[in-house]
Amino acid sequence: MTNDAQPEEHGQALLPAVNSYTEWDPLREVVVGSLLGGVFPDWQDSMVHVVPDAARPVFQELGGSPLPAGHLKAAEEELEGLVEVLEAHGIQVVRPDAAEHQAPFRTPHWSSAAGLYAGMPRDLLMVVGDAIVEAPMSWRCRHHEVDAFRSLIKSYFRRGARWLPAPRPQLTDELYRTGGDAGDWAVTEFEPVFDAADFLRFGRDLIVQRSHVTNEFGIDWLRRALGPDFGVTVVDTDDPHAMHIDATIAPLAPGKLLVHPERYVPHEIFDGWEILPAPEPTLPHDWPMYFCSPWVSMNVLSLDPETVVVESQEQPLIDALTGWGFRCVPVDFRHVYSFGGSFHCVTLDTVREGGPARYLSRPGARDPRPSHAEQEP
Repeated sequence: MTNDAQPEEHGQALLPAVNSYTEWDPLREVVVGSLLGGVFPDWQDSMVHVVPDAARPVFQELGGSPLPAGHLKAAEEELEGLVEVLEAHGIQVVRPDAAEHQAPFRTPHWSSAAGLYAGMPRDLLMVVGDAIVEAPMSWRCRHHEVDAFRSLIKSYFRRGARWLPAPRPQLTDELYRTGGDAGDWAVTEFEPVFDAADFLRFGRDLIVQRSHVTNEFGIDWLRRALGPDFGVTVVDTDDPHAMHIDATIAPLAPGKLLVHPERYVPHEIFDGWEILPAPEPTLPHDWPMYFCSPWVSMNVLSLDPETVVVESQEQPLIDALTGWGFRCVPVDFRHVYSFGGSFHCVTLDTVREGGPARYLSRPGARDPRPSHAEQEP
């Protein structure tokens, strides 16, 4: 599909323009990002906590410069391959608008040599029920990233979706922690910030991790914005480089949780859930990874509670998921890995079947799979 950001009329007439409560209900419409025109991010000191060691001098020297053309072309071809697979499964795919990421910009408080890309909609947008939430991201180079998705958001709003943009952050120096304990988070509580990819959806409940891009202020803002119909629970993860929870925890179906074998910290809300530690990724050690670790291998996308899109060369993961009862759809995606994400990161599920339900343990709950009594009309 072309990058016109205009969703077609959806075949599921009974579903709203936007409807997605979980990470696993049957997928009907999805946004797939684009890396076209992407650039290296303009370096800021808070990135030191999350950027791989080998990539730091690259960002510091090449911030604002185009991403490597050959690798980028291969990644775009992989994204197009994903689109073809999704459409072959009957899923409507929409794309962001073309955007100028190389243009420098400034605010009254700071300037950036360029933007980044429109490749990871999961980082900046989140669908909760019938609402689209815009995240207040803390990387300055991403301040205008949502612009590539703005016409799409407006289209959904005109068709009945709720639109919840978080307060656009100032991103002044007060937000960023300098010096001090190496265990401190990179962002302070100066103003609300979060990346949408630090949240996961379980029907009427969301979980979130505190991270180097998500603070308590941001979590509190979202909790109030969603209101009493949704619960938001903070979970601990054992990750000193925490940024985005979807390479640490991946809910694949009611009662089934794929987890990072070292970062995952058990929590009582998952009492009764089956836990599968992800196998070691198979990515070669010399593969260029500018933004994240090889554990992006577990950043899979559920098409329904039985079907998962997985990188085609992650055979140990494919074997583990197949043994757990899932159908795996293999797709080449290693070049996309290099730029900071995989199938979950590069997508935003706007329409899934299903509605609000409770899946997580709470007082009186007996089973993570929703009973008829727990399903809401």
